Amino acid sequence: MAKLSYKVSYYVFYVCVALILVVLGMFYGVGHSEVNAAGDVEPANTPALMYLMYGMFAVTVIVTLIGAVAQFGGALKDNPKGAIKSLLGLILLVILLVVAYNMGSTEPVVQGGGEVYSDAMWLKITDMFLYATYVMVAIAAIGTLFNMTGILKK
Repeated sequence: MAKLSYKVSYYVFYVCVALILVVLGMFYGVGHSEVNAAGDVEPANTPALMYLMYGMFAVTVIVTLIGAVAQFGGALKDNPKGAIKSLLGLILLVILLVVAYNMGSTEPVVQGGGEVYSDAMWLKITDMFLYATYVMVAIAAIGTLFNMTGILKK
C-alpha cells in the first residue's frame, strides 16, 4: 500500500508542477493589455492564475479534512482515549478563533482609492485571522525555543 500511495503522490506532484508552470507561463508570457476596473494594465491571464490558486487551496483543504477524519477514525478504533485527546488541538484552535473574532474591530477602513469599507463582519473576520496568526506564530516560536533548550526532553 505504501508503494501505491507513493506513486499516486509522485504523479500528483508532477501534474501540479506542470499545471503551475503552464499557468505561470501564460501569466507572464501572454499579453499585458487588459485594463482592470481601476484602469490599471494587468496581465491577460490574471483570472487563470487566481482560479488555479483557489482550486489548489480548495483541493488542499478537502484532502486535509478527509485525511484528518480518516486518521481520527483509525485512531478511534485502536485507542479511543488517545483519539479523543487528539481533538484538544482542534478545540483550542476553535477557541482561539472565537476569541480573536470577538476581539476584532468594526472600525471602517479607508481603502487606497479613498473608499470607505464598513462591512463589520468581514472586518472582524480579517482581524480574527490576523490575531490568530500572531498567536500561532508566537506559540511556534516559543515551542521552538523550548525544543532547542531541551527543557522538556526526557
